[in-house]
Amino acid sequence: FGDVWVPSVRTEWRPYTEGRWVWTDDGWYWQSTEPFGDVVYHYGRWAYDPDFGWVWIAGDQWAPAWVVWRQGGNDVGWAPAPPDVDVAFDDAWWCFVPMAAIGAVDLVRVVRPATENVVIVRNTTIINQTVVVNNAPHVRIGNQVVSINAGPRLQQFPKPVIESIRAARVVPPRKGVFASARLDASRGAEIKRLASNGMPAATAANGNGQTMAGHGPKTLTGDKAISPG
Repeated sequence: FGDVWVPSVRTEWRPYTEGRWVWTDDGWYWQSTEPFGDVVYHYGRWAYDPDFGWVWIAGDQWAPAWVVWRQGGNDVGWAPAPPDVDVAFDDAWWCFVPMAAIGAVDLVRVVRPATENVVIVRNTTIINQTVVVNNAPHVRIGNQVVSINAGPRLQQFPKPVIESIRAARVVPPRKGVFASARLDASRGAEIKRLASNGMPAATAANGNGQTMAGHGPKTLTGDKAISPG
């Protein structure tokens, strides 16, 4: 992978756990509570290294979240989309929550322990039946078209769960700037209504948001960048 960034986190940490899912006009957006979340969950990819644990590989294309999804029974789950389509998923990489908890403000409190994943994976299936991001639905960001995994449809959740999910219009950062996207919660009710009517989430152009110019992983501070052998 070349240079990668290694966060300083606890041993059992997994990407896309400390924060919440927000339903937007571009589908599921990951709103992280971590100081590095504005960059590493919306650009690049995560990979698991046996020696270093989770590492982030820089990328220059913005998306609401780079994940793949599973669903079945009472569980819904997600995992970081791999940088290589030939990567075999380990069960421990998935994050599962009860469907009723998808709107939780702090999902790390309700994510099931990774030790339970072996059983849950057997009882769930990949949404869209693929982990290839390029085969997933498209999001239009300014003049750019980005392919993502759309994840579960909002209207499939019970009404009380939908009411617990935050919704907003998302405006990605401007071209050439690594920064947080702007979420306009005043449009949340409208976006939920469109989803309830069966309209795809990824339908609206997002103003001036465009694909970003690339920056290396060493632009992040407070942790370490390495080049695995």
